[in-house]
Amino acid sequence: MDVIVNQFDVVVVGAGHAGIEACLASARMGLKTACITMRLDRIGHLPCNCSVGGPAKGHMAREVDALGGQMAVTTDYAMTHIRRVGTGRGPAVQTLRAHVCKDLYPVLMQKVLGEQENLTLIQASVERVLQGPYGVTGVELSDGTQILAKSVVLTTGTFLNGLCHEGKKQTVAARHGDEAAVGLSGSLASLGIRLRRFKTGTTPRVAKSSIDFSKTLEMESELDAGPMSFLHDQFYPVHDLLPCWQTHTNANTHEVINANLNESAMYSGQIQGIGPRYCPSIEDKIVRFADKDSHPVFLEQETWKGEEMYVQGVSTSLPAWVQIALLKTIPGMENVELMRPGYAVEYDMADPLQLTPELMSKQLNGLFLAGQLNGTSGYEEAAGQGIVAGINAAQYAREDEPIAFPRTNSFIGVMVDDLTTKGVEDPYRMLTARAEHRLLLRHDNADERLTPLGRLAGVVDDARWARFEAKQEAIAKGIFDLESTFVSPANDAALESLGMQPAKNRTSMFDMMRRPEVTLEVVEKIVNAIGSDLELPTAEAVREQVSLRAMYAGYIAQQQRLVDNANKLDDLKIPADWDYEAMSGLSYESKEKLGRIRPTTIGQASRIPGVRPTDIALVVGYLKGKVGRKNEVS
Repeated sequence: MDVIVNQFDVVVVGAGHAGIEACLASARMGLKTACITMRLDRIGHLPCNCSVGGPAKGHMAREVDALGGQMAVTTDYAMTHIRRVGTGRGPAVQTLRAHVCKDLYPVLMQKVLGEQENLTLIQASVERVLQGPYGVTGVELSDGTQILAKSVVLTTGTFLNGLCHEGKKQTVAARHGDEAAVGLSGSLASLGIRLRRFKTGTTPRVAKSSIDFSKTLEMESELDAGPMSFLHDQFYPVHDLLPCWQTHTNANTHEVINANLNESAMYSGQIQGIGPRYCPSIEDKIVRFADKDSHPVFLEQETWKGEEMYVQGVSTSLPAWVQIALLKTIPGMENVELMRPGYAVEYDMADPLQLTPELMSKQLNGLFLAGQLNGTSGYEEAAGQGIVAGINAAQYAREDEPIAFPRTNSFIGVMVDDLTTKGVEDPYRMLTARAEHRLLLRHDNADERLTPLGRLAGVVDDARWARFEAKQEAIAKGIFDLESTFVSPANDAALESLGMQPAKNRTSMFDMMRRPEVTLEVVEKIVNAIGSDLELPTAEAVREQVSLRAMYAGYIAQQQRLVDNANKLDDLKIPADWDYEAMSGLSYESKEKLGRIRPTTIGQASRIPGVRPTDIALVVGYLKGKVGRKNEVS
């Protein structure tokens, strides 16, 4: 006989990066939340690399943090290495990439979840999603126990029917050391959720003591890179930060791989799932980029004191003996010892076109999906979806309006819009190029964009909010003071003494900073030379914001105008039951896609691939003429 254990507001299934952010968001919003995971000791486990951040991913880690999330906070305490990335380009793409200790990071996450008010942790396997006449009602565990809830968030990662491949060896598992979930896929399929097979992979781990680092390029940590979290003024590593090391493949490496492609699980036809386009296996790189003489390889230390090194860039499903042979051709690894072979994993994923922009299933009200289950790849992509789903599952449970994350306000919004509007053909990875307004969506201003939204939802606590308000006040004062201090032709002598061009007109210090050579440090020299009593901000984060806003004021204003125009389209809502089939003049392809995806706004409809601008104009015309008349179209 089934037993009802408890009644929760929100149940989160899974405790990886998506599950952590989802359950913490819900609990911090004051809802009674349960997080169910197959192993409590694997909460926060890092199954692939040891890094957090990187191009576009760093933006999302900061956005999760700005919303009151946990990823960046824990990273600052578990950090083993950090560097800036994108420094050779503009501020829109610059961010951070850190390594964390793979032993310490999960321990810290487990402590946070264990101490979180309103959160109950349950070790169990979920077999079935329960539904009633109006939507989801909870989940059923493998022992028949039912746990009831007003909303459910699934963050199952690679666990659904997971199958690991190492050469021709197959193991039913979600990842190294974890059993697959074999019952839940059938439950989702019975709800009408479209399931497909995707594939991801990981790299071999090798012994640090077996590497000759003199043949590699050492890359030191950048101690002045700054923290990941907006809550911190610095990071708090347990020991001195570590370097990482760069080497490369060569013709001998490629020869070993080409000679053994038939041994690869992927190239032998054994793997049916679709792999990631932007993070391919080493076999895929050699085949797809046959004109390349070499590919970069990075050696990353996974724990503070351990021997295990992650061989970034050599994801593979080749058998272990081939992995050893190819690794020994790489400079510095001639005598390498393999500690754990790399492998590929196939798993079931759910078509994200069946999700609303709030990540709720269109098949079952109150059921939310987040993370790798939605066809994405990467810790940060998972965390971003997790916090969106957790916030909106909580909103649904308390019968409040959903909170939107438009693509104009965050990289997270870009990702969610891409998933729910365009769908995925292969594992989705966030790229800066996907964000058309990326100058507004910078790594450095994620708090300005999203912390008020997190406060509105109830995820941002008083301490974070007070810190945010103080920073914004300091930025506003800094800009006001610069705009209120002027130079004029009367100051030409002072400017010339600093080697600067004279002032043709009366110009504010803020406008002076549009000159490439005029930084805040130069402004300090100018105000000293002209005898001004202007006091400039001292906090580094404030100085950075003041400088960027002054330097890029014109470009920022231009992008903001484009965003305002885009938002007008997203403000025009489409009724959920709109009958596209009844619209005369609409192309067959647009009818099919609009009817299947069911966009919620004209803006979303306009971004669906294959829907013509003329059809969008037609829908707008029908909406303006017919809304309020129950969609009576002829």
